[in-house]
Amino acid sequence: MSAPSILQLLREYRFDSAIPIVTQTLREAAEESPGRLSEVAQEIVRWQGVFKNNAQVKTAEPYFRTVYTLLEELAGPDSPVALKAADNLAGILGSIGKVDEAISLRERVLAQLRRLRGDDQRVINVRDGLAILYQRSGQDRNLEPLYADTTVCEHLQTTDKYVRDHGAHVISAGRPWSANCHIWIYFDALLDCEHLIKGLGLAPCVQIHDHRGTHDGSERGIVCTIHNDGIMGPHPEDASPAAKIITVP
Repeated sequence: MSAPSILQLLREYRFDSAIPIVTQTLREAAEESPGRLSEVAQEIVRWQGVFKNNAQVKTAEPYFRTVYTLLEELAGPDSPVALKAADNLAGILGSIGKVDEAISLRERVLAQLRRLRGDDQRVINVRDGLAILYQRSGQDRNLEPLYADTTVCEHLQTTDKYVRDHGAHVISAGRPWSANCHIWIYFDALLDCEHLIKGLGLAPCVQIHDHRGTHDGSERGIVCTIHNDGIMGPHPEDASPAAKIITVP
């Protein structure tokens, strides 16, 4: 059996039928060679699921749990494919209310990925996924240490520290746009960009970014046009009336 035939079953939501096939496929690949196992496993874990409702997600849990358990055994718990399978399972569990187990899985995955650079897309994806789980479970206190080591370029470091020191909390950090975007840190506070730039004496390369999209979110903040890093807050037209405002007197 091949990965494509497994993929077809998954697209048809026939998870019970896919489980014995994926088990056989991975074990045969492991017997052939570690390289073959990695090749086959990468194709299998690439599918994270596209579901119409939570009922479909629940039926998928045994499949994702099987893949994770198998790859832990065959490839090792810290292998890239096992970590990807763990993150996939965490996404499923978080969607069906098993948040504590999902958090435990994502925390373990992130701990292993921390050896990579902070701007590695795998780190960004898992970290933001974990942040969503923390928020969903009311563990907002864990957000600050989660993003404590997220850094921006030298032109924005003063602003990053100032915003944090004045009570704003990081809610996300990553690469929200595919073009001209490196690391953007999102805060839960409105940013008085004009006064931040002037009051903190920021370099000319720091410019105001103002985006209010209808389908792709909205934000207002400052960006470094040299390194493409950014410090963002909600857009004033969409922010909560209770949102804190960070400014320089």
